[in-house]
Amino acid sequence: MYYYHMTSLDNLGSIAVQGLLPKNGKNSKLIGDEKAKVFFSEGFEGAIALFIDFDTVFCQIKKGQLEANDKSIEDELLKSKKLSDYLGEGVYLQFDGTGIKNERNFENGCTDMTIPPEMLSVCILRNENCNSIIFSRFEIIKYMMAKIQPEQIKYYGTNYEGAPNFAKATARIQEKVKKYYQEHQAEIKKYFNSGYELDFIGVNNFIELWDVEKSCQDKP
Repeated sequence: MYYYHMTSLDNLGSIAVQGLLPKNGKNSKLIGDEKAKVFFSEGFEGAIALFIDFDTVFCQIKKGQLEANDKSIEDELLKSKKLSDYLGEGVYLQFDGTGIKNERNFENGCTDMTIPPEMLSVCILRNENCNSIIFSRFEIIKYMMAKIQPEQIKYYGTNYEGAPNFAKATARIQEKVKKYYQEHQAEIKKYFNSGYELDFIGVNNFIELWDVEKSCQDKP
């Protein structure tokens, strides 16, 4: 089973040196998680469920239906028009979950372990037909959605204190996923037969590639 961790581009420099360290970052605080852990999702299914949870919480706060635990995060969120503005550009990291105990569930998984940089790869979409590469986390998640139907997403995890009923959690998650898919159908559908395939590149190699791309963009 492969695990996925979403992070901003600004974090990649330190991740390339230290790996993923247990901490409680902005994204975790947004969904009310106060633990200092390395957070991840299991498979495409977990990554999709978590992303849609982020989007749901974002929309609820924007509409005044929910308050964030952290006032500074809420203030920052309210200035953003959409989730991608709030999160900023970033990537998905993939790593092999073998030997890593998931302390929670498939969607919002976590561990006390540090994930060393050599275990981490950046997810990219590669199109061999036109020799193009996409790395944006907002496009990667749409690609995952194009490959997974809502009915395939089923809750599972450990029976930690406060864990939900698995059947009820599955129904709740599938309902949210179906709604999101319907509202973003065109964005997801473009990856059905796009010619893009998911590929992976080491963190340091990606940083070198990104530095080259930025330098090209900066040239007049």
